[in-house]
Amino acid sequence: MLTSLFLNGCSVEPTNEKQQAVDPTNPSTQVIEQKAVTEPESAAQKQDRNSNVANPINKRNGNYVADSNTLDQFIKKVQPSNEQLQRIFKEDLDLDGKPEYVLAFGLEKGGIDNIFVVREDAGYHIIGKLEDPVMVAHLNTDMKIMKLDQTEQKFIVVYSTSEVNEAEGFSIFALNHNQINNLNYSYPEATGQGSRKLEDINKDGVFEDVSYYRFQDTQKHTIITCQKFDSTGPEKTKVLYENKNKKFVYPTDPKDIIQNYLEDHYLRNRFFIHLPEMAEFTALSASPKNNFESIIDFSAMDYTGLDLNVKEIAYEANQRVFLVKSSSEEEESNQGLVFTLEKQSGKWKIMSIEMNDKL
Repeated sequence: MLTSLFLNGCSVEPTNEKQQAVDPTNPSTQVIEQKAVTEPESAAQKQDRNSNVANPINKRNGNYVADSNTLDQFIKKVQPSNEQLQRIFKEDLDLDGKPEYVLAFGLEKGGIDNIFVVREDAGYHIIGKLEDPVMVAHLNTDMKIMKLDQTEQKFIVVYSTSEVNEAEGFSIFALNHNQINNLNYSYPEATGQGSRKLEDINKDGVFEDVSYYRFQDTQKHTIITCQKFDSTGPEKTKVLYENKNKKFVYPTDPKDIIQNYLEDHYLRNRFFIHLPEMAEFTALSASPKNNFESIIDFSAMDYTGLDLNVKEIAYEANQRVFLVKSSSEEEESNQGLVFTLEKQSGKWKIMSIEMNDKL
């Protein structure tokens, strides 16, 4: 149902990648060649991935273990203390005709704490170690080798969540000339909430970095932004309505109109998007020039929703006047925004917005 609300040809159904890694119990027998992942994972696999827990990848520097003649001997030498081998992949990451091995270790089953890229060349040796780019507390729960566009290039993708699964994201790494580069990472570091997904939303063989921002506002807006997986190209934005009607519904209560208008003001300024509904609320001759942010605290929009104190101060026939301020402000203060609304053709419209700076 949401697909019809998408703009610019983007689809809403997530296309998370199919699980390909194994949990080896015997390194000498469990190393298998893994093909790059391009197909979606099942709902059960997604649930399993999101239920895993791990500690953040340990950022350790220093000299690595010298070459070993067999892979299982090498794994034992590089295996961090108290960690187990969680994932192992064999892929030609740099397209030189020779495969690399990607080894992921973790303290707990399913958790990923350290990832090494290994090459066999007169013995096994470490090319490098993945350094976790996410700066806030998180759990690394999965790793895949994936093709993300229509070339043969393969990338290492690490998936991350918060401990209570309120946030999810990913990091993309590429091997180039013996250097492991973090191509992109997407994680809701600022708020600790939200979904950052790696999806081929257009089904064109090129994956996008897709961010979902869900708000507890009047219309239950979800703002979706998407950009090519390597952060190149333009960023596109889409607006969905997650209310029961799945579309914009004009409020009948004048207080709800004020609430909706200020919520849309925040979303428009944050995402640089055009919300046609804002114009429907007003009969203003020009857009108000007031700095709403100096009066209204919008910081809760990312969490519980905009918390307003809307007090009616005048009523006359089809006209009503309200003093609007943040609920956190002192009750006795008269400082705030004064909204005057008038009923026209059965709908309440905002006729004026003024700033009252009297204490």
